[in-house]
Amino acid sequence: MRFALFALTLTGIMLISHYAVFRSAISFFQISRPGFRYLLYAAMVLLSFSFISAFVAIHWRENPWTIAYYRFAAVWTGFLIHSLSAAAAAWILLGISRLAGVELPSKGIGMVMLALAVTASGYGIWAAFHPVVRYVSVPVAELPEDWKNTKIAVLSDMHLGLMNQQGFARRTVNIVNSLQPDLVLITGDLVDGMGGAYKDNLKPLNDLQARHGVFFVTGNHEHYVGIEKSLRLIQNTPLRILHNEAVAISGLELVGVSYPGIAAVAGLGNFAREKTPGTLRIVMFHTPTEMGIHKDSLRDRHMANYWRPDTRFITNRELNADLQVSGHTHGGQIFPLQFLTRWLYRGHDYGLKKINGLYLYTTSGIGSWGPPMRTAGRPEIAVIRLVKKMEK
Repeated sequence: MRFALFALTLTGIMLISHYAVFRSAISFFQISRPGFRYLLYAAMVLLSFSFISAFVAIHWRENPWTIAYYRFAAVWTGFLIHSLSAAAAAWILLGISRLAGVELPSKGIGMVMLALAVTASGYGIWAAFHPVVRYVSVPVAELPEDWKNTKIAVLSDMHLGLMNQQGFARRTVNIVNSLQPDLVLITGDLVDGMGGAYKDNLKPLNDLQARHGVFFVTGNHEHYVGIEKSLRLIQNTPLRILHNEAVAISGLELVGVSYPGIAAVAGLGNFAREKTPGTLRIVMFHTPTEMGIHKDSLRDRHMANYWRPDTRFITNRELNADLQVSGHTHGGQIFPLQFLTRWLYRGHDYGLKKINGLYLYTTSGIGSWGPPMRTAGRPEIAVIRLVKKMEK
């Protein structure tokens, strides 16, 4: 029932979006021939159903045809989003020109609109596969000797599957290893949930190197693949999975909380209650949200976390952590969706924030979901440097 409602809502949004783009194109390019207009409207209807039908097809049967169809639909959806922005810009330009008493050629505006959409989409595809390394300094009250002048690499949202495959994973591992990190933290959505050769795609992770190891917590997409299947796949790699537990690493207490959160702090055990004096504590949680969700079932916690994110961080702060690392949001992924994620997560969707003594770093992630495009900010590998907080 929930999927049917989601599918209907998504289809409605897609129909409205396609109509806005196609109607703008017909208007700007002054397409008057009835036959051509009917053909465009027929294409509009078919394309409106492309992503949802590709989603269903790839889950029904994965073969070269459904894979190709899904990839086309994903790229088209990204182009549609950029076309909407370009159409809005074109209408604004037309309105301003008319207010100024300047008559701009309609077809010229249409060409600008098309060029903007094509350029943005092309750049987005390039950017999606060219991540940046982002260095972030985090001040902490107590910095153990073994963690001075160290580097913690944070990876999130690789979405290994049909789009991001073994070559993508290999390039990511090579970049991380070149940084010579002391610790690697992977905060979920390692696999995508849309199919693909997961076992082969994960193989490059066997070569990830860090002095203190590589740790992983689950995200929502591990559940879409099937949590048991995801964990079996990841257990075949050197990654250590933290499932609502904590480990001590040379003066660092690392707490890993599985998606979609816990019912109470007690679910983490006594270790996570009080921080040992003189130690550092870092929490890994997939979403930049409150991790304590007082609902019994995983499904109910997922629905609450996903659709009604709580950014009060009450339970998170009860852990007395110095830093929380999260991902999930992709920084909006495609312009202008970063404004939606910023509103939904109340400004905690990207970057370093301080919340009553707790530092939160939300990475934009390194992969993409759906459209293989990044125009709301570059994908990244975050490198966290811990520095001693200066006394006032």
